[in-house]
Amino acid sequence: MPHSGRPAPPGGAERAERLAWLPPRAAKARKLILRGNLGLPWLLGALAAALVILVAGAALLLQGGRPGPPWALVGPLERFPGGTVRQAQVGPRVLVVDRRGSAVRGFMAAPGPCPVVAEGDGFARPCRAERWDADGRQAPGARAGQPALARVAVRVARGGLYVDQGHLGPP
Repeated sequence: MPHSGRPAPPGGAERAERLAWLPPRAAKARKLILRGNLGLPWLLGALAAALVILVAGAALLLQGGRPGPPWALVGPLERFPGGTVRQAQVGPRVLVVDRRGSAVRGFMAAPGPCPVVAEGDGFARPCRAERWDADGRQAPGARAGQPALARVAVRVARGGLYVDQGHLGPP
């Protein structure tokens, strides 16, 4: 039914079809408002949002897959060959890196006169008669009073070994 420009009767047939009614001039004005120019502030806001996204994306790409703080580079992964137990100095303590299994595991130990080495499934420092099991706890037959090895998070990224310095604990 064509629109005559007059309001629909309150109880008429058109009422069942329409939920709302606008006069023709108001309908045209609504389209103009929605399609109108939003102005310079909206353009500047959109450009600022795009710039923030661009800078954040560039920062992530330049990081190159290397973990950020609190992760610290211990050294290249080649210093810790697969199937071995090696150690590296991290601050005043020693990081024991275990690559005997499929995962890389890290333990913190007090420095000693000789390195911590693999012994069976666990670890040992032979010059002090210190022995630990695979989880870093004191093993049977070890020297009494020896400190346990503290497990720390390690991560391999872009050919380097990283340690989580936020969870190293007291020296």
